[in-house]
Amino acid sequence: MDNRRRTKVMVGFGMLIAASLVPGLILALLGLATLASVTTLSALGALIPALLLSTRAALITAAAMTVASAVALPAAAEPWLAAAVLAATGAFVGIASRWGASGFVVLAAIGVVFLIAEPPSLPSGVPPGVALTAATAVSALWGVGAGALIRRSRRSTGLPTPEGMPWSRAGSYAIILALVLAVAGWWTVHLQLQHGGAWFLMTFLIVLQPYLQDSLSRTVHRATGTVIGVVVAMALYLLLGPWPALLYVVGSLAAVAALTIRYTTKRPYWQYVTLLTPAVVLLEGMSSSVVNTAEERVGFTLLAAVIAVLIELLLRPTYRRAAARTGADHY
Repeated sequence: MDNRRRTKVMVGFGMLIAASLVPGLILALLGLATLASVTTLSALGALIPALLLSTRAALITAAAMTVASAVALPAAAEPWLAAAVLAATGAFVGIASRWGASGFVVLAAIGVVFLIAEPPSLPSGVPPGVALTAATAVSALWGVGAGALIRRSRRSTGLPTPEGMPWSRAGSYAIILALVLAVAGWWTVHLQLQHGGAWFLMTFLIVLQPYLQDSLSRTVHRATGTVIGVVVAMALYLLLGPWPALLYVVGSLAAVAALTIRYTTKRPYWQYVTLLTPAVVLLEGMSSSVVNTAEERVGFTLLAAVIAVLIELLLRPTYRRAAARTGADHY
């Protein structure tokens, strides 16, 4: 892709993501910061597959997020239900890798993780489950619509078609993700880790990849970018803390920049994490404490990274034998 074409794609993609954050901005201005967090993650979770895969894939993702949100509140209080819902979430991401789509639906899974690990405070006067489900459904459909609109207005996003993988590999990945998220989810809800538990669960979704060699590299990049990003987030919070709406705008712009780099360039993964971390810390921290959110993000991300490395080392002999049997040079 030439530089002019790449610039157009990046600008268009960035504008689209910014448009998807409009509902959250409106809610933040109205003083409903906790709902803004829900709508932001739901809109982005549906927008990415709408733009980069298909409207059908985005609608399936939006439906899955909505169903999960309907049971998020009871799951947040019942460890076994949380384990079941998060196992299904992990399986959903793993199965999507069959069509090369796991990286495009992972934001939706992250949204589910946050709903269960730390349910938002919801406005009074409306049943909490109804409010949460409605907010998720409406914002997800907003994301689907925004993604579908720009996809139809352009012949191509400029990105290569996602590459799928054999069912054997996708199935193994789905099983590993389901088991890891089930165990980690049970532990998170049982101990009521809340924000810290959300970072803990999210890290597994991000660093565990269909191919083990990719997982090891992703784990190192994730840890590095998180530490740098938290420092940036704290600096922004010290400057903008008294103005929540402005904090939301800055967090949203960081999300726009991070996702634009992630899906339109081939820059190192740690740079994406460095930008995404301030976005998540600021947007999620608005509903509780940005400082505590930053501290928990570092601690629980590094804890999950260490556990992920141990999982990867335990699985390495099995994956290498499987690669040797098939003559593959990537395991």
